[in-house]
Amino acid sequence: MEGLFLLDHIELPFDRARVLKSLVRITPHIYFAAAVFEREEDAKAFRPPQEKTFLAEGAVLWHVALTKDQLEQIRAAPGLQLQPGYFEIANAFEGVTSFPSQRIVRLEGAAVGFFISPEGLFLTNYHVMREDIEAAGRTAGSADEFVCRFTSFEVPIVKRGRIMGWKPLKGVKLIRNLSAQEWQQGYDAALLRAPIKAQAYLPVAHRQPILGEEIWSFGFPVRTKRAPERLQSVGYPDADGSLRVSYGKITEIPSDHTFVSDSDGFNGNSGSPALTREGKVLGYAWNVYPEGEANRRAVVFEGGTIHITIGPVMEKLHMTKA
Repeated sequence: MEGLFLLDHIELPFDRARVLKSLVRITPHIYFAAAVFEREEDAKAFRPPQEKTFLAEGAVLWHVALTKDQLEQIRAAPGLQLQPGYFEIANAFEGVTSFPSQRIVRLEGAAVGFFISPEGLFLTNYHVMREDIEAAGRTAGSADEFVCRFTSFEVPIVKRGRIMGWKPLKGVKLIRNLSAQEWQQGYDAALLRAPIKAQAYLPVAHRQPILGEEIWSFGFPVRTKRAPERLQSVGYPDADGSLRVSYGKITEIPSDHTFVSDSDGFNGNSGSPALTREGKVLGYAWNVYPEGEANRRAVVFEGGTIHITIGPVMEKLHMTKA
């Protein structure tokens, strides 16, 4: 069942309000110092040796140098132009005809965290917290607590099963993260603590997934672009960064800590909890399937989502059963 559904477009077998109250919306403070040149040799000469700069103001500046031809290639490819970073940069240089030209562009969109205890512990991906982890020199993994500076957090204001707004969370601490190497192996995890008690939290399913099992995922897919006739047939709009729900079934279990489903997920679904029919967390989103094709999938909706099985990750984080 293809979809990044609005809440009113899908039936849920569990308490919707509880799930909504358990979510955290996470926004990294990422900006692109983007420059476009006529020639590749000029772009190459402009690129600094470091990929990014961590600013004292709590923002991360990624350095990007493109040629005019590369910019046009991005604009000409429907899937490529939807990729985070490329999308914002292409828009920033819309109408620019004289080069070289420079812009500072903010990355759009948010990722997902979810509370797993009443004490305010919540889980998300390592790659979602990558900027804070790298700024603190914690890429080898760590259990030293510190206040996050390069990321913002919000919790929803929920009334009658609907999100009415978002409330900022200040003073969130990153308390444990696995390593960059483990992230690439599918143990993509960071554990954080909010300075408040959780409004609600999600119980964890400490078991392996089952082939054919149904799952529901909640996230903030930032953008998709389907043909108008397809949008009309499915009956809901393209993704726009608002909360969406995906439904699917488990199609593959490639390891003891990952599983694959045919549910839809895109940029903005990182960390999306995958819930069982009982409303328990079986895993959370890591990547798209087939890997590396998120941009094409944002146009044609083929493939699925790779999820991290939550039990093995919690064991690696040295957490007791919740």
